[in-house]
Amino acid sequence: MEYRSLKKIYYSQPNNYEDEYQYRLNGYGTIKTEMYPYLMKKTEFASSSYSLFVVPLLEIQFLSQKIIEQSTIIIQLADKLPDVAHQQFYNEQLFNAIISTNEIEGIGTTRKDVAAAIEALNKNKKETFKHKSTVRMYLNILNEKFLHITELEHIREIYDELTTGEIDIEDKLDGELFRKENVSIVNNKTGKIEHVAPGNEKKVKEMLRSWIDFINLPTIPFLIKASLAHYFFENIHPFYDGNGRTGRYILSKYLSRKLDKFSGLVISKKINEDKQKYYKVFSETGDVLNRADATNFVLTTLNFIIKGQSEIISTLSEKQKKLYYYHQKLQDSNFSEIEKVVMFLLLQSQLFVTDFEASITDNEVLDVLSHTEFSQRGIKTAIKDLENKGLLLKVVKRPLKHSIVESFFDYQ
Repeated sequence: MEYRSLKKIYYSQPNNYEDEYQYRLNGYGTIKTEMYPYLMKKTEFASSSYSLFVVPLLEIQFLSQKIIEQSTIIIQLADKLPDVAHQQFYNEQLFNAIISTNEIEGIGTTRKDVAAAIEALNKNKKETFKHKSTVRMYLNILNEKFLHITELEHIREIYDELTTGEIDIEDKLDGELFRKENVSIVNNKTGKIEHVAPGNEKKVKEMLRSWIDFINLPTIPFLIKASLAHYFFENIHPFYDGNGRTGRYILSKYLSRKLDKFSGLVISKKINEDKQKYYKVFSETGDVLNRADATNFVLTTLNFIIKGQSEIISTLSEKQKKLYYYHQKLQDSNFSEIEKVVMFLLLQSQLFVTDFEASITDNEVLDVLSHTEFSQRGIKTAIKDLENKGLLLKVVKRPLKHSIVESFFDYQ
């Protein structure tokens, strides 16, 4: 049975509207917050006097349970991967998350941009690279360090790290920590104003303090907390630009810690794939007739997570089977031991990324094998021999990178 928004009830059953609101707000188990979002009436601000709440439907409980179960499966599958395959699959999800989160905000990002930024960070290059700050923040998800937000300054620090060098001059912050002028969210397709955010820094700070209090509550189920906190942060819209990136990073970081890093990274991709659904439920939640009932927003967010997790599980399972198959082929081949090792590393790299932009370089192969019995010279010779045999193809000169030729995957 569909959970109907209060707005729909207002129009279809106006006599029941107030009773239904009170029933939902004061029902057993309803999670009421001290966060008061800005609500809209058509294209204008209408009220900020309603407390954000969620009705803990049985569906929400089942979805939450499924998310936790699927996270366990993801961890088990990922733990079975060899090191290079594991890192490459993580990098692939990282690419998708960064490209998706930027696409949502209309920022063009290529896989080459992300690869260059990752290489620059890994080698501590000082020069400026496109999206370097964004990549740095998402790489931090891997370290599982707790994102401890207790002060307004912490939010600004995250924003600065995430957007350094990527904000236009006209969108630079002009308040003490945040913006001090009005801002509206406009639908790029229709030109319609979807949301009017608080119009001065004092109000922004007030709302963010209630957000900080909420995210640090130990008494709210974490998936409901994550969904509500994400909605309210985007409702506040504390910056002129970069709100979506900052909000999705905080959400990803939190989910990565509470679930697993792959579940955390996939949320931006799923939102990007169904932006219209995301914006629709965001607008619905922010309609004054809905009175800050965020139940459908929570349902939508949980479904995004589940779809992303299911995709991760399916992909991991399929790629693991392929890796095992080709590993057995290598073991049964007449290649030398060093050639088998090199080919297996490249197999891990290629099978777990979409294209060669994210695959490992020859130097990275040397680094991985630096603590084995094989000499650097022997490894380089093996790569050259495999190239001469037509099994490897040089795809990049600087840095030198080889890939396994397509015909190998039909190798008998």
